[in-house]
Amino acid sequence: MAVITRRPRRPLYAALAVALLLAACSLVKQETAPQDKQERALRMVAEGKHADAAQAFAELGAEQPASHDNYALLSAEQWLAAGDLAAAKHAFATVSAEARTRLPTEHALVAAEIAYAENDGTRAIHELDQISVPSSAEQAQNYWWIRGRSAFLTGHPVEGTRALVERERFLSDPAALRANRDELFSRVRNAAEHGQSLKPPPKSDPIVVGWLELGPVAVALARDPMRAAAALANWKLAYPQHPANDSVFGVASTQIASATEYPDAIALLLPLSGRSEAVGVAVRDGFIAAYLEQDAAQRPRLKIYDVTAESVASAYTHAVAEGAGFVVGPLTKEDVAALAPLSGGHTPVLALNFLGESVIAPADFYQFALFPEDEARMIARHAITDGRLNGVVIVPSGELGNRVAAAFADELSHHGGAVLDGQHYEASQVDFSDLIKQVLQVRMVKGEPVTHRTDAAFVFVAGTPGVARQILPQLKFHYAGDVPVYSMSDSFEPDPAANSDLEGMTFPDMPWMIGGDPVTTQIRDSVRAAWPARTARRDRLYAFGFDAYRLVPALRSKSRAAASEIAGVSGRLHLDEHNRIRRDLDWAQIRNGAPNALSSP
Repeated sequence: MAVITRRPRRPLYAALAVALLLAACSLVKQETAPQDKQERALRMVAEGKHADAAQAFAELGAEQPASHDNYALLSAEQWLAAGDLAAAKHAFATVSAEARTRLPTEHALVAAEIAYAENDGTRAIHELDQISVPSSAEQAQNYWWIRGRSAFLTGHPVEGTRALVERERFLSDPAALRANRDELFSRVRNAAEHGQSLKPPPKSDPIVVGWLELGPVAVALARDPMRAAAALANWKLAYPQHPANDSVFGVASTQIASATEYPDAIALLLPLSGRSEAVGVAVRDGFIAAYLEQDAAQRPRLKIYDVTAESVASAYTHAVAEGAGFVVGPLTKEDVAALAPLSGGHTPVLALNFLGESVIAPADFYQFALFPEDEARMIARHAITDGRLNGVVIVPSGELGNRVAAAFADELSHHGGAVLDGQHYEASQVDFSDLIKQVLQVRMVKGEPVTHRTDAAFVFVAGTPGVARQILPQLKFHYAGDVPVYSMSDSFEPDPAANSDLEGMTFPDMPWMIGGDPVTTQIRDSVRAAWPARTARRDRLYAFGFDAYRLVPALRSKSRAAASEIAGVSGRLHLDEHNRIRRDLDWAQIRNGAPNALSSP
């Protein structure tokens, strides 16, 4: 990703976008513009050349001063369609103050769209509240489109669902209807994933209620398809005439079938003794938990090999000879490097670590890892998205700390930011005062901090929960409590009583750790009940093992579409061009000792 900006995710499919934007052009009085130039601009809209169309409308506005506001609004809308928020805001800024009165609907729609693009759903809804629902079908569907997305963005899924259902009254194109329903399905799933209330008020429209009750079903489809078929069937029984049946049900059924199509036999290669035993056992138990989610009659044969007791080469040879149609593991970098030359693409492999960057993986050799460098880069991008370009870094000494710091600095630099200073601490350290004073350039007077550097927009901390609980209070003591703190997921553990010192810390983590949806909660609780003595310290490894089992059908199908995104309990998973599984995590901020989910558009 080359540029990070706060721009909207515009799920407008081509036909819908063209219809919307052509309709918007109706606000321009045809007789006021040279016909050929106006038609040329409209052709650009129809061809999806939104940036060119935006420039063409701006030129028309300059040539026709009487219609400048009309064309400036069209130019802003086209810049939004092109994904250039800065240009859209610039075009909108040229609209005169009288346009709010003379063109109230058009002005409000563009203003609301810009607000939404800036992730400000509250402002977007406020802009729409200044006008009535437009009488024009094209403008009305745009009104409800923006209002619905903004309501979901602000954490009001009931209102968002009502708006997108209302929008269908103004859609006649079948492709637009399908797009709207796909959007609704995605939005209610996202709301359910974040634990938002989907309970409608009494006497709500049955169509709205049906969509809301589909939210938890959608989460089950994405996160635990082995159990989703029954939930989907029950929903269909309750809502046999619901419009989602036409657009969602068939796709969902196909999704369940493809997500549960396992080979006859799977081999799991893990270190189950020796120094890596605890890690291997946690991954194994998470893998088995996912395996047991599947109906007994449909489960593949599963054989587990201890690669400490026998070599990786021996375990792999035995697994293939004994009929394994897919091999999962091994776990350590050394074992993964040893297995890669042996696989030869004969039996697909999902290795549970990454090969070196310079190593070319053989065919059908996939890699999945909880890679801290990926997380560091994710945090850097989030800081940039938040408008915080420059900051300071506090990481542990040693190889891991160096790798995390380097990845973070590289990603920040790539997007125009910079690490102003970085400090390393020792694992046994408990007093971070000197380190903090140095990194923040704190000036002390009579033993009390009086000032600190003002060019740092954030502090990035990597470390255990114990380290984070030491550093954050000391930052506050040194009057840097107003500087936002970003941290790795390792700094969080689900213990509200112990997390009061982490107040305000922003971090990414797995749905398994911070997700509040009923599906993830059920999976997590069942695993903790089965292995209560082990899960508290190694929760993330159980989630990792659970998702490793989930990935097998998608990778076995050799379809990049099937593996394009899986809503796993360890993150949203997708396959990159190097056959590595990458993870996108959820974001949270500690408030009152607990993780509070941060919404995204």
